[in-house]
Amino acid sequence: MQYHTLLHVISGYLYEHYKALATSSQIEKEHARLELSFPEIMEEIPFDQLEQLIKKILAQPHNVYTKTISRAEAELKAGVIKTVIHLLPAALNEIRIVQIKDIDEQACGGAHVNNTNEIKDFSIMKIQQKGPAKKRIKIQLLD
Repeated sequence: MQYHTLLHVISGYLYEHYKALATSSQIEKEHARLELSFPEIMEEIPFDQLEQLIKKILAQPHNVYTKTISRAEAELKAGVIKTVIHLLPAALNEIRIVQIKDIDEQACGGAHVNNTNEIKDFSIMKIQQKGPAKKRIKIQLLD
């Protein structure tokens, strides 16, 4: 749950500042990764500063809420679907939304912490270039 919520915080930040869309993510026991596609090739994004920027956001507690809205409403809300490929089946009429106020709001069916203050300290282990406008970020929670 900590990893999942932390991925929301990171992807929310990168969407807000760079319009990056998640192409995939994976959560393992010892780490998690997030792959993102940027709308254009970015000269330099301060990825070396990303860890500190996210930690600054997490220095304040943020409640994590869920709600259900209609598919039509979800499709009208800008940024609610922050994935490159629309993964929601056409037959799905109600969409579960996860909201971390002022950080992220998007369709998601996963498990999350109730507040970002439940996320342990973390480290960005690696940021890889995966194509001209794609990046993979690997993170690890610290004890």
